[in-house]
Amino acid sequence: MMKQTIYIVVVLLTLNFSCKGKEEGKVGADLETTPNDTDALEDEDGTTKLNELFGVDVDELSKRAPAGSTKDPATIFSLMMGREVSVDKSSLSKTDMDALKAMLEQYPEMGEAIVISDTKITTDVSKFTIILSQTEGADLKAINDVIQKIVSPPNSKKGKPNNPYTDSFFEEELKGHPSGNILNSVAGKGLYQELKRMEPEEARQKLADHYGIDPKEVDLLQGIGKQPPILNEKQAMSLADPVYGKEVEAALLDANASPNFKALVQKSKEKQQKNVEKFMKGSTSARAAFFKLNPSWYSEKSDEMGNTYRDTRNQLIYLPLGERSFADEVVEFVAGTGGMYPEGALHEPDLPEDKGQVNPLMCNIGLRGVLTLQFTDNAITDVNGPDLYVFESGAIEPTILELSKDGSNWLEVGKIKGGTAMVDIHDYVKPGETFTYVRLTDLATPSGVPGADVDAVAAIGGALRLNLDSSVLFEFGKYELRPEAEALLKELIPQIAEIGKGTIIVEGHTDNVGSVQANNKLSEQRANSVGVLLKTLMKATATQFKWEIKGHGDGQPIAPNDSDENRQKNRRVELLILPN
Repeated sequence: MMKQTIYIVVVLLTLNFSCKGKEEGKVGADLETTPNDTDALEDEDGTTKLNELFGVDVDELSKRAPAGSTKDPATIFSLMMGREVSVDKSSLSKTDMDALKAMLEQYPEMGEAIVISDTKITTDVSKFTIILSQTEGADLKAINDVIQKIVSPPNSKKGKPNNPYTDSFFEEELKGHPSGNILNSVAGKGLYQELKRMEPEEARQKLADHYGIDPKEVDLLQGIGKQPPILNEKQAMSLADPVYGKEVEAALLDANASPNFKALVQKSKEKQQKNVEKFMKGSTSARAAFFKLNPSWYSEKSDEMGNTYRDTRNQLIYLPLGERSFADEVVEFVAGTGGMYPEGALHEPDLPEDKGQVNPLMCNIGLRGVLTLQFTDNAITDVNGPDLYVFESGAIEPTILELSKDGSNWLEVGKIKGGTAMVDIHDYVKPGETFTYVRLTDLATPSGVPGADVDAVAAIGGALRLNLDSSVLFEFGKYELRPEAEALLKELIPQIAEIGKGTIIVEGHTDNVGSVQANNKLSEQRANSVGVLLKTLMKATATQFKWEIKGHGDGQPIAPNDSDENRQKNRRVELLILPN
């Protein structure tokens, strides 16, 4: 555990230092450091020692380092261990300082590695990683959020303000130049580099002169920010008509606003509209590809419910159940070497791009790590074509994928590999069979950030899953519905209507108290009671579905039958709504 924790934090800091040096053409160029003796690591044997120490291929790590940064194992090691990083206190906001003080109060032992003087904050990285590895129950994410700020705050460059236009409208405008004019591109990038060496007011005036606009208009453009990355179709639709805030929109209507300002805003809006058009074109193709394979998959509200998502490799995948398609809960996480952030694999994908480093928005399973997820409002089932999509950041790491109905009995259905994160379960399951658990096991392929990096896991197509607590529907041991059951079932009808047509499977489940025969009979009787009432409540729309009644007894528990609470979870009726 100590080796793993040190590795996690050190790699976080290493990648952070490397990224800071990217634009300067060197690593850690603006950080005050204490030199290390790394002669013993200059040879091939040194690289082997690093591999053994951190459990990762250092050659692979160096390949993932940003352009312009070091590839030398010894230098990588000097970045990893023994560094002292000092920043001015004034470079941190009050919020960041309060977070640092709160962390030191919660973990006072960190005070040995993080020293706050009247003017500076100095972090001994080597000592910090060792102390952290010995701290039981440490919140790695919270600590990393603080450490990132104090080793690389926004305004920490040799007492000079960092470029205030990083990640802004002007960075995109100066470094991008969508017109494709080479001379403009070179000039724009040169000006952007100049801004780094200027005080804020000087940079502001420089931009005003460059664009022929008022300095106040520079501030308005700065507030627009970069074009937002489009992650899904619904977001794209919301960006189709760009609106840049009251002040910017008011300035566009002001007769005194400079023509150049208005032209820059208009160009930005047109660029955003083009990005939306491009995404929507790809989304239409992804949607058509799904329905070509599944022409009978029917929903009157497919346009409202379905959504197309983009992964970090710019692949688009259409999911007819939209946001319901994704895994909802982490059941178990056995972190491999470097594994962290299991919750990053839940819900819709939210990682805009792959930066080759760990990120709370994704789960890094780690070498030989295991991640088990549960789908709570949908289920995995076989459709024509692929059935599961793993939104994995960066290279597709070889990973075993297994499915389960109960979280205990597992069925291996394939391996994610070969550049695709899709899996077709057709050859492994029966028609109409559904699964609510998925398990991913990393196959220990070394890379810069070790192990599969999972942003989300989705069922393609799938089934809508609704779980009903039997204690609300029935008296203990009975199958006659309580009076309040009608109101509960009425609440489900709008969700069923979203599917439109298909098959409704009503499944009854019990705990393991009593005989197998009695439990099987009771579960089927309860499923039948729910099915009869639901058909009555749905009226004419009930005929748009095929109906199946199943009693599983205690054969498919969702929790161990080892307590009253868990047995209550197992006493349930589930509705599975499968589109045609």
